[in-house]
Amino acid sequence: MPTLSQPTPEVLSGIVDASPDALVVVARDGAVRFANTAAESLFGRPRDELVGARVADLVPDLGLVVSSERLELVAVGPAGELPVEVWASPVSDAGEPLLAVTVRDLRGRPSLAEASARMRDDLIASVSHELRTPLTSIIGYTEILVDMGEQAVSQQAAELLSVIERNAARELRLVEDLLTLASLKTSGLAFCASPTDLVAVVADVVGDHASTATEAGVQLHHSGPSQLWVAGDVARLGQVVRNLVGNALKFTPAGGRVVVELSAQATHGVLVITDQGVGVAAEELPRVFERLYRGAHAVAAHLPGAGLGLPIVKGIVDAHGGDIDVESEQGRGTRFVVRIPLATG
Repeated sequence: MPTLSQPTPEVLSGIVDASPDALVVVARDGAVRFANTAAESLFGRPRDELVGARVADLVPDLGLVVSSERLELVAVGPAGELPVEVWASPVSDAGEPLLAVTVRDLRGRPSLAEASARMRDDLIASVSHELRTPLTSIIGYTEILVDMGEQAVSQQAAELLSVIERNAARELRLVEDLLTLASLKTSGLAFCASPTDLVAVVADVVGDHASTATEAGVQLHHSGPSQLWVAGDVARLGQVVRNLVGNALKFTPAGGRVVVELSAQATHGVLVITDQGVGVAAEELPRVFERLYRGAHAVAAHLPGAGLGLPIVKGIVDAHGGDIDVESEQGRGTRFVVRIPLATG
């Protein structure tokens, strides 16, 4: 039976050089004492140039702190900066403390943050799929009970069923939003682009929100041409208008106005939604399209929402080859401008 023996220096050197990751051994003064073959390739320098170089010139933000934790940093290669994953371990040579630094090239690979985000999106999609089925059943059976009339269901029971139906529908919309957001980040948004009359889409959404606006004491107006044909998915564009109008109504106090305007400009149909709401602080404006982000006012006022609507709007608009801008002033209101390519042919 063969016995284990101490590897020879030649064997150890071969093992280190066979590693696909760059490895440099660094002294306490930051000078490189050793570099393997992968390090030559990664940093674009021959080994005799790497030995004696400063590690700060290779991985500027590394420092000389011993850390087994994997850090995502930037290294300097032959073509400039490149993303890398770095971890370090203490070693010694004849009693001299050294640092063995492994540097992994992340080009073409998902970063740790990206991998984590992908796992999160997959989990959201999986959980949302599981929630959608029972919610759909709850809404369906509730509608059946309500439709049975007072002979089968008392007036009080019918009112309670209406509350159940309304809240289940609200949760189902949240689930659908989560699924949409997850698809934007993973497989891409599925939609069927065809000539779509944006005027009809806006009219439907404004009609659906008319009672909400009346109850809130907010004037809701829309204007535009008789038709405006864009290249898009009618259901997805409906999501865009519904989210923007719903947000405008939610943040506009009683006595205010929400105006929805449509127009054609060159190659795009333009949708403008202006409200007289609380507005968005200048420092928060760059973050309004971030997923799950909610402004300080919305949090403080306990307004309903999960920070999904605007990221979904931007994702849908981007998928249509359009763009969206936002302007706002605290205390005066917010204005969203959406541009969608016009239908051709």
